[in-house]
Amino acid sequence: MRRGAFGLLTLCLAAGCAQDAASLIEPPPGAVSGAPDGTDACGAQANARLIGLPLSDPSVPAASPRVRHIRPGDAVTEDYRIERLNIYVTSADVIERINCG
Repeated sequence: MRRGAFGLLTLCLAAGCAQDAASLIEPPPGAVSGAPDGTDACGAQANARLIGLPLSDPSVPAASPRVRHIRPGDAVTEDYRIERLNIYVTSADVIERINCG
């Protein structure tokens, strides 16, 4: 029986329960944050004006190796790159948060 409980825990973690825990430490919608060391290598502060705009707005940087557009439920790597701009959007493709990473 213990083996079944362990398997259930493993399944839960694989299914995204860990994602719920990670969301508890992420900044709230509308937040702008640079790098943990206080720098703004990715330009998050300069792009704060984009919050509230649709992703289709021409002033929004296109997705590239240095810019990620992250939608709800998207799988993203957890490698931290200080120069990479993360643009979080709602399910309606409206920008809600920007940070470096």
